Amino acid sequence: MKDGRKPGQRYYAFWSEEDHQKLRGWWASLRNNPGWRAELRRAENPADVLLSQGFRYLCFELAGWWTQEPRLLGLATVAGILSHVETNDQTNSFAAQCATPGEKNKDKPQMSELRFSQLQKSRTLDELYIRMVRGVRLLGKKANIISITDSIFHWTSEMLDGEVDNDPRKRILVRWGLDYFQAIPVSKTLNK
Repeated sequence: MKDGRKPGQRYYAFWSEEDHQKLRGWWASLRNNPGWRAELRRAENPADVLLSQGFRYLCFELAGWWTQEPRLLGLATVAGILSHVETNDQTNSFAAQCATPGEKNKDKPQMSELRFSQLQKSRTLDELYIRMVRGVRLLGKKANIISITDSIFHWTSEMLDGEVDNDPRKRILVRWGLDYFQAIPVSKTLNK
């Protein structure tokens, strides 16, 4: 593949295993730096994140990733959202996790179809940021940090850069929709 991904690789925009390791290391470092985490959590939008110490450290860790403005804003979005994640659950994609039932209600998705639809309809980075933070909270602060990161970079490349793949299955909104609706509990889909 021309972008360097291996056939069958599940990530589209953030696919380097070396970068995955660096991101996991940065995210784990937030536990030892509660001030960074608190500052990131207080951010109301990606612009607020740009001014934080934790974000500057992430830029240092992922040097080269942020040389273009949309990627820098995407990385700020990642930093802010991941500061809300307390447990890295790599079992499913973020969208599929939103559809899985919660502990309290075993037959309903943790994020309702309406809220998920609103997430898909995000047109600005600020909207995406607010809705993804809400999604992480709905998941009990347990989410796949690599999937979130890949989704954000994929979203920014499509929405901010206009890089839309000709294959609809590779577009972020289609991927999210497929992952979400394939993960909805069977009883939910049969009871309609």
